Amino acid sequence: MINNFLKSTTLKLIILVCTVLITLIFSSLLFNTQIDNLKKQVDNIYFGNLIPIVKLQIILDNYQKIIFCKNNKHPCLIDEEKKAILQEWNYYNQAFKNKEERMVVDTINEEIYASFNENNIQKFKNILARVDFLIQYETQVAFKERKKFVEDYQNMKNYLFYSIAIILFLSFIVIVYIMFQVIKKDKQLTVLNKKYKIDSITDSMTNLYNRKYFDTIFDNMPFIANANNWKCAFIMIDIDYFKQYNDTYGHDMGDIALKKVASALKEYFDKKYEFVFRLGGEEFGVVLFDITEESIENCLKEINYKILELEIEHKNSKILDIVSISMGAIIYEPHTYISANKLYKQADECLYKSKENGRNQYHIYKG
Repeated sequence: MINNFLKSTTLKLIILVCTVLITLIFSSLLFNTQIDNLKKQVDNIYFGNLIPIVKLQIILDNYQKIIFCKNNKHPCLIDEEKKAILQEWNYYNQAFKNKEERMVVDTINEEIYASFNENNIQKFKNILARVDFLIQYETQVAFKERKKFVEDYQNMKNYLFYSIAIILFLSFIVIVYIMFQVIKKDKQLTVLNKKYKIDSITDSMTNLYNRKYFDTIFDNMPFIANANNWKCAFIMIDIDYFKQYNDTYGHDMGDIALKKVASALKEYFDKKYEFVFRLGGEEFGVVLFDITEESIENCLKEINYKILELEIEHKNSKILDIVSISMGAIIYEPHTYISANKLYKQADECLYKSKENGRNQYHIYKG
């Protein structure tokens, strides 16, 4: 049971749906993850590099105020500027710095505190230059980070594109494969259904239509004839002295004889609206649509001759030394509304007359 389920179309469709869902989920997670990384990089650039420059600019502006104040030869209070400078500098100084940056920043840190202790305008100007240098340095770093960010962004963009393209391609391959299997299975089922349908209406030994299909066609013959204004015919055929044939040659040879007679009938009645049936045992039936009385007469003569042409030996036949057939036929005139049962009975009566009159002949019912 498990093995059948593993090979079933249902499982393949489940895999197809799961593949699509997993693809969508994985693509979404991948996209969101990379977008989050992108956001972090943007934060690092604008909050990691822009803020230090802002802080340094505030320090620079306050030093310029102090210098301006000192140049005006009147008493100058710098407590407010000093507080602002130290506050912003401490923030900048505590931020992460690599080894080389830390050496430079530590030196400037000492100079800033020393400048306020000495309260010398030249010291303030030196610090001004040093802060200006830091601003230039941080600006350059920001440009480098920006350039690196653009490169990383492009690489990330390519990575996302190719990753999703590969995922979609692989998903497409899986889906195509599953669909191919489904289509293949569907075709197999169609062939099997067609074969089953053919088998259900075909006699397995002679490959003629079987009695079940005969009942369907024959019961509807009057309705079809009336609807199309066709003359139709039904022929009953019986192999003469077939019991004696089986007794003489055995049932295996009897089956071979049946197949040869059936093949001759099928080969002769091969046109559209011509149906040949095995009714049972050595008895056959033929239903013909859209015929004339003259054509049915010719058919009976010709098919009788065709069977004799087979020259199937039958030494215990009471009429010939080869297999022969007897036939009874009826012609249905459209709109006479005779039932299918009555038509069958009339054809059977004609077959009986052919047998009573010596066999190897036909008789057509005359109403």
